[in-house]
Amino acid sequence: MSSTENNDSEYVHHTENAFRKLFECAKSKNEVQFALALAPEFRGEQGPGWCTWEETNRAFKEYLDFINQKFNSIIKIRVSLAFYCHLSEASGFYEMPKNMMRIAGGEDYRMWPFLELNRTHGETGKKIAPNSNKIFRDLIGHAESLDLKELVEVFSDAFDPEIRNAYAHADYIIWKDGFRMPNQGCGHPKIIRWNEFNLKISRALNFYQIIRKLAEEYIMSYKTPKEVIASMGGGQPEFKWKIETDENGGIMISSNGF
Repeated sequence: MSSTENNDSEYVHHTENAFRKLFECAKSKNEVQFALALAPEFRGEQGPGWCTWEETNRAFKEYLDFINQKFNSIIKIRVSLAFYCHLSEASGFYEMPKNMMRIAGGEDYRMWPFLELNRTHGETGKKIAPNSNKIFRDLIGHAESLDLKELVEVFSDAFDPEIRNAYAHADYIIWKDGFRMPNQGCGHPKIIRWNEFNLKISRALNFYQIIRKLAEEYIMSYKTPKEVIASMGGGQPEFKWKIETDENGGIMISSNGF
């Protein structure tokens, strides 16, 4: 089983094209807010070891290194499932396309773009963060509202919620004919054959990697610092901002007014 084969070139092209259009649209609307959106989770504790999307980037390499090892074992499939679900649940990272859609649609960048999706536990009062299914329904709905049809398709095809749910609830069986999902809650069993399973894993990896590489490309485009005049939103006046790539390959934004 190899989950890293790129046998879905049409999806790759479609995905890169959809996100490049989104990024360019957001950049043209408000470049300083666009630059902010390139660094998700820009809030709270900012010291080393506090950013989940940076952790996901590290996990991406570690999972891939393990899966690409030459030995054959069912454990590779189980690790691939963990990898798949990690990527699907990486809501911190998906703040990037969410904010890009906000900016492209004429709204402001938000520090917590998925805040409305949180719910409150009825007994404890604790906040419950949204899972992958809610995040992607929100992304799809937002893309639909902006009439970004290509992006709707990309979001819809990125992850299979049935695989995610089966793994999360241990409601699956790895068998010779494929990935079996008994669906014990509703009694409608389903099999995803191994060739289709591999394609779904590959598609999820490509989806994440394309967004990440595009973000890196745009961040590096500011190696030569650029000055723009824009507002940070919320009724604030426009100022002159300098956008540049910092020494760690991140984005840095500063203002000197006019």
